[in-house]
Amino acid sequence: MLNRRNFIKTIVGTSVAVPGILNANDNLGKDIKFDEIADVIIIGSGVSAHICAAYLVKNKIDVLMIEKMDRIGGNSALSQQDFAVLNSDLQIKAGIKDSEELFLNDLNKAGAGYNHLEHSLRIIRNSNEAYEFAKSCGVKYADKLKFLGGHSVARSVETIGGGGACISTLNEFFIKHNGKIKNETKCDEIIQDESGKIIGVSVRENYRFNRNLANDDRENLSGDKKHYKARLAVVFATGGFSRDIEFRSIVNPRLRLAKSPSSLGQTAGALKQMLKVGAIPTQLALSRFSFGIPTEDLIYGIMVDCNAKRFLNEDGDRQGLSNKILAHMEKINTTIYPIIIFDSTGFANSHDPNRMQSFITAGKMKKFDSLSDLANNFKLNENDLSKTMQDYETGISNNKDEFKKDLSKIKNSSMSKAPFYAMTAAPGLSYTPGGVYADINMRVLNISNYEPIKGLYAIGEATGGVHGQSRLTSCSIPDCMTSGIACAKDILKGV
Repeated sequence: MLNRRNFIKTIVGTSVAVPGILNANDNLGKDIKFDEIADVIIIGSGVSAHICAAYLVKNKIDVLMIEKMDRIGGNSALSQQDFAVLNSDLQIKAGIKDSEELFLNDLNKAGAGYNHLEHSLRIIRNSNEAYEFAKSCGVKYADKLKFLGGHSVARSVETIGGGGACISTLNEFFIKHNGKIKNETKCDEIIQDESGKIIGVSVRENYRFNRNLANDDRENLSGDKKHYKARLAVVFATGGFSRDIEFRSIVNPRLRLAKSPSSLGQTAGALKQMLKVGAIPTQLALSRFSFGIPTEDLIYGIMVDCNAKRFLNEDGDRQGLSNKILAHMEKINTTIYPIIIFDSTGFANSHDPNRMQSFITAGKMKKFDSLSDLANNFKLNENDLSKTMQDYETGISNNKDEFKKDLSKIKNSSMSKAPFYAMTAAPGLSYTPGGVYADINMRVLNISNYEPIKGLYAIGEATGGVHGQSRLTSCSIPDCMTSGIACAKDILKGV
């Protein structure tokens, strides 16, 4: 009987006949004159790219990193960078009993069994090594642990200064060790030799991303074409495709209406290049949403659509709520996001009132002295909104909610006591779990025979199947860092 791990081992060693078009790539490199040569070319400049590059340059490897945007870091620079680590110095200091089994159970619960076991173990077993390596490069972490949702114990460390500080520090380390980086340089195509080995990339220098184009990958022709040769490997650390509305709507139509807080450069162009040389796409339809407000607080309020009507039980996790919101918007044929409303008692019941207050300060949430002001601000019919709130109050009185919310959990919250607080409920597609499939050494496998495509690696969010249905909180960074180091170690084997 084959379990998942054995299945992967089996398919890696098995030849499978597929149409030759799956490997079609006309860009064979024998007649190309190269403009740049490096041992390793890394595409992208987020945390997975930088940790891989730092490991390589520390071992005297000549690395060229290219970034299509005008600044480095991508999504990594925007993130908080909480970092789940097994058996960190902080866990030992605090006497916290953690284990591989506990961590794996947490990952499997979030991933709902869609996550590949070998990658879960890669993250768990190598998280502390990655954490210590990042510290050796100068990245600073707070002297306290976080006990975050979905984790059985406190195991997440906090990056001081967040993603911006982490990327800046790793970049300084990279440059100090003779690493080279080129911004506004877009990879257009992967170059193979006659044996199929990846030997370089075609790029455009002086490329300028154009946010006004419907599809920058297809329509933007800016820049000067060049060819770069890689003596050892090409590494794709290109992130996900959450900003590519056209592509994400094809792989999952429900994602069409989602917002995305991600970096503008999160498009599917790099993924398509890897698919063109035979990479295996996996789990492209999955999604991970952010919500803009802790979803555990929503039970203290109500959510109404553009018709001022409730349509769901507000007690849920962000994945479930986001899917219900997007499905309802499709159903009533609107692009207008629902509104979350609290009265003064519901607002005060938040598990973190200071954070709720910060939303008001930032302008994300608004305070209204009357229901009329709230309705006018969000262009809701005041009479319909008033009736919806009265119906909700009646349900509380009768201890029976129309959408089966457990009213015993709302801590006497109501919908009648001004002032009122409201904000838009816009599911944000912050992470795309799908990508290309790579083995635990981050070698990209070929769909024609499930063997590594020589010279081609993918790390971080560019890969798929790692987290499954939903990525556990604070597990992006251990994935990015452990995959970056695993990739670097495998490249070093060939030196």
